[in-house]
Amino acid sequence: MRTVTSGLMEKDMASIPLDTMADSLAMHIEALRKMDISARAQMMFELSDNLRSIVESGIRQRHPDYSAEEVQRAALGLTIDRALFNDAFGRGEVGA
Repeated sequence: MRTVTSGLMEKDMASIPLDTMADSLAMHIEALRKMDISARAQMMFELSDNLRSIVESGIRQRHPDYSAEEVQRAALGLTIDRALFNDAFGRGEVGA
């Protein structure tokens, strides 16, 4: 008999929420397995957009005086390598 966690490695087990029922997890995993590559990519892009939106909202809360450009720059400063950021924008304070 196949269990919900039979395909998961031990390190992956730690990422399973404790409040998730086994049958719910099994249905979620099965739905992900049935998705084609374009659907998975679309989901990834949506998650990325959502995360960027959340990060920018947090920056706006901490820095209400920032312009839209400053918010985007601060978000970028949180997500890319510091050396790359410095090469692109100089060695300034990220201010996120």
